[in-house]
Amino acid sequence: MSAVFLPVLAASGMAQTVAGTVPAPALDRWNYPFASQPGIEVAIPTFAALRQTGFDDRDAQFLLGFDTGTLVPAGLPAGRYVIESATVTIHVSSDLRFEYDPSFDSVTTSYDVAEAGYQIDADAGKPVELFPVGYRNGFTDATFGERSPYSPFPAFPPREGVRHAFAAAFDPSGLPTTDISRHVRQRFEAMPLAVGVNSALTPGALVPAGSSLTFTIDLSMANAAGYLARGLSAGHVRFMVSSLHAASGGPGGGTGDVIYPTFFSKENPLAAPGGYLSSLSLRVTAHPGADFNIDGGVDGADIEAFFIAWQAGESHADFNLDGGIDGSDIESFFVAWENGGG
Repeated sequence: MSAVFLPVLAASGMAQTVAGTVPAPALDRWNYPFASQPGIEVAIPTFAALRQTGFDDRDAQFLLGFDTGTLVPAGLPAGRYVIESATVTIHVSSDLRFEYDPSFDSVTTSYDVAEAGYQIDADAGKPVELFPVGYRNGFTDATFGERSPYSPFPAFPPREGVRHAFAAAFDPSGLPTTDISRHVRQRFEAMPLAVGVNSALTPGALVPAGSSLTFTIDLSMANAAGYLARGLSAGHVRFMVSSLHAASGGPGGGTGDVIYPTFFSKENPLAAPGGYLSSLSLRVTAHPGADFNIDGGVDGADIEAFFIAWQAGESHADFNLDGGIDGSDIESFFVAWENGGG
């Protein structure tokens, strides 16, 4: 499916803004050790296997990828993309199986009740969360696909912390390389890019099939904008949908009712006709790098143009894409300017 977009030229002449939607994923995969046919499942569950040896806490994850080059031109240096807004929408395929929770839950609410630091979850349910994707064992966002192996090992015996692609947190350098799949037993918070919400649902209510969950990415989160910008430069953006719903009634969960969510994949025959395809909506401003006034040269006029934007707090003055406009942007701009490019 082609992207739906509306290009808008910025009035200042120093940047171009593109707003639109990628209406279908390029890949959606059940990232689970016992998925016999990864990439072609018609429904993708997310669930947890807490305190089960051999299984990650965030056991079943949902890898979601979008090709963005038809919406936002790829190939520019990442520093030239300023993300103004980004939302991901997915659709629930299971009916009345889990409770709607639109708020972040601390990892301490998933500790065993006997563990030090355990806190009672103040609201019903567990949120569905969106994370960046990290890779190991030589895989990258360009090489890991729907049919890539889950890990270097056979599914049996089960092993923890071995998946090639994983829900990630940013490391100190700003790259998504910290695997959060076992963060409950490792006892650290894992902050998502966003929590899935639907304003038509009441917190605590069971979620009907066909309901959408929309993730509005928190661009004030350190490195979130940079992650998206690097993806746009490469022409594709990857996310991991995850939740800590217990796997009761399902894989590794023993007996009991199913209480975890399941989502439409693009392979589901009802997804396209029913309007249940996952989508990515963006509003992005691409600025010209060190040629800040887009006159075809890098000279003193660009310094003047940059400082006008910087003093006004305009979004494209966030030259290093760290979410703020401060002295570090001046330093980044002058490095690019002295090199004669972006």
